[in-house]
Amino acid sequence: MSTTLTQANAQWSRRPADERFGSLQTMHDAAMKFRTTAAVAKIKANALRVAAEGDELLLTGPKGGNATLTNWSFGQVAEKAKAPASYLKTLPASIAADCINAGLKRADGSDHQLLLARDGGDRLTARAVTSDKYSRIWNSDITKRLLELEAKGPWQPAPAAFDGSRGLYLGDRDMFAFLVDNERRIFETGPGGGLSRGFFTWNSEVGDASFGIMTFLYEYVCGNHRVWGVQDINEARIIHIGKDQSAKAFEMMTVEVRKYAEASAADDEAKVLSARQYQIGASKDDVLDAIFKLKVPVITKKIATQAYDLAEKRVDWYGSPRTAWGYAGALTEIARDMPNANDRHALNLAGTRVMEMAF
Repeated sequence: MSTTLTQANAQWSRRPADERFGSLQTMHDAAMKFRTTAAVAKIKANALRVAAEGDELLLTGPKGGNATLTNWSFGQVAEKAKAPASYLKTLPASIAADCINAGLKRADGSDHQLLLARDGGDRLTARAVTSDKYSRIWNSDITKRLLELEAKGPWQPAPAAFDGSRGLYLGDRDMFAFLVDNERRIFETGPGGGLSRGFFTWNSEVGDASFGIMTFLYEYVCGNHRVWGVQDINEARIIHIGKDQSAKAFEMMTVEVRKYAEASAADDEAKVLSARQYQIGASKDDVLDAIFKLKVPVITKKIATQAYDLAEKRVDWYGSPRTAWGYAGALTEIARDMPNANDRHALNLAGTRVMEMAF
């Protein structure tokens, strides 16, 4: 049972050159530059204003200070004003400013956090406008811990892509890192030449994404950073709301990655063998009944039946459709052909849930 992960490929495809890094150290240095030039100020939502300066909109503070808006922070300000950012961008700056300010005057008086960055001179950039409940997880704290993992081994950035990039990306909106452990492969003599451990981690310190980590086993990574032959996917996320979210994120990352790194090849092989041998049910009806009891929303009656029938046709590939391995293999094959990335991801995770029935 295996699938293909495209998250790292999506990063590789869309990131500009200045957001790609060849080492964790250079990525950390860039994250620290963001951090050391940043300041956080509190402001009431209804005290926010924008002003037109030529064709540009600036955020203006109660004392008259101005800050350049990024595309992301512009969208956040427009949201506070309950105005569509995509439409505002089509208007002359002066008219767009009037529309936004009219909406901001009607906004509530709740506290908001304004993340500012200095560009080396006197110019300020507003990187984010978030609610006071937002709990910021700094990218530099994550890259620092990734450096610690690399120093202790066996984790390292992903193999170089066609352009030499190593799966390390950081911009003013978010970060993404792809690390692997190629030192201890499992099933080295089996089909596909063995499996390695890998993980993705991602974050946004401006409110664009939650903190997350995904661990997996994989066969190989191609030159555009598609990850092939992926098995045993596990994912965890932490949203940026609540106290001590940063500490929770680092603890989760440390626990998950170290647990994964310290697991022996024998342990992983035992898990896979268990899934191959575990009988979900004695018949098709028994299997489907057990699958429905998992109450996984993405496994509809149609998909559940389709997966069993497909696994039955693929006995040479997956083994018996009545086993956790065989049934999960069919689910991931169905996921592979889904046009929507979110649907593919959800069904891949459902396959992992089926695998867990064996443990």
